[in-house]
Amino acid sequence: MKPRRGFTLIEIMVALAVITIALGAIIESTTSSNRNLQYLRDRSVASWVASNELARFRAQRIWSSRSSRQGSVEMAGREWQWKMQIHKTDDPDMRRIEIQVFAEDAPDQPLARINGFSGRL
Repeated sequence: MKPRRGFTLIEIMVALAVITIALGAIIESTTSSNRNLQYLRDRSVASWVASNELARFRAQRIWSSRSSRQGSVEMAGREWQWKMQIHKTDDPDMRRIEIQVFAEDAPDQPLARINGFSGRL
């Protein structure tokens, strides 16, 4: 009779430990990638919101002495808060516009910031 060859219990336990560690690393990597993807998507949409608000302000051709404005807008299925600061420049017919955009659930951390200029026509 031939002796049977097989895996011992220790060999199986070591193999399972290696597989468990590898799967844990794969899951962590996937989770991290998803978080980064969501963050980059949010920053992109926030940048679009800022650009849209700057374009809207320029299109309205408002010459105001107010130094700040704020509001909210819905884009990509989410609500975004924006704050606009209007600064005087050396040219009395020119204003520098700074817009910051925040996610509704994080109102103290801007996801996008854009600067532009608007002139009196």
